Amino acid sequence: MWKWLTVLCLAGSFVFAADSSVRTFEFEEGTVTAIQDAPGGMPLSIFHGGTEAWKKRLVPDGRVPSSFNVFLIRKNGKQILVDAGNGGRKGTLVRRLRSLGIARERIDAVLLTHMHGDHIGGLLTSDNKAAFPNAAIYVSEPERGYWAKQKNAALAQQVLRVYRKHLHVFPFNSSVSEGFTARDAAGHTPGHTIFEIGKIRFIGDLVHGAALQFADPGICAVYDMDRTRAVAVRRRVMEDAAAGREIIAGGHLPYPGIGTVRKNTDGSLTFVPLAENSGSKGKN
Repeated sequence: MWKWLTVLCLAGSFVFAADSSVRTFEFEEGTVTAIQDAPGGMPLSIFHGGTEAWKKRLVPDGRVPSSFNVFLIRKNGKQILVDAGNGGRKGTLVRRLRSLGIARERIDAVLLTHMHGDHIGGLLTSDNKAAFPNAAIYVSEPERGYWAKQKNAALAQQVLRVYRKHLHVFPFNSSVSEGFTARDAAGHTPGHTIFEIGKIRFIGDLVHGAALQFADPGICAVYDMDRTRAVAVRRRVMEDAAAGREIIAGGHLPYPGIGTVRKNTDGSLTFVPLAENSGSKGKN
């Protein structure tokens, strides 16, 4: 009896230990695992555009659903991250990778959509060493150039120093790693980048508040440095995704942060999250 009770207890522990912040999707382009580095929500007050009454109708409690997402792509035996999360006490990326049986030394590349702290903090350990010591780090030339010159950009500059021997600086519209292409999405930051592979687009911080910005892509969060350019690229990418049935994966889309864009009969757009294991592998 005690033997069976022990087995049941162990089984129960396994069930409760299942990591709901790690979800995997299979595509022809490779396996994509969405990792929630940290939960999140954004105050309505940080969004500019639209009327206050309209925004409150969409987000009655004043807290816009969001998340801090990192994406792991496994392709051709390589393990590639898109962004690296917060790091520090807030970030959980390394622990989530460990739950997948992946040591940080086994990450082959990190593709940076941009160099805000919640996307690069996870590149450093608590003692400011490389969290992914064997990884090639990819960042656009405009992004690297901008942050390297800023007076109040200690984190970005530390990352550039620590990874200087592993840094790959690229121009837009170039191939960066394992079939990924880097596209110009400047606006949120000067070198903000979308990484494309097949029908999947990793859009970084193109969207901060899906509940608002799919309804009106003209709405910007305060974090967008060039709002005019940010709005233009957001509209274009959303429309293209809807027309081409593309998959988008975003750093702040509600977790798991990966899905499609539907164009409604009235011309408005809606983000449709994917269910786990509902990718397009083997489909035309």
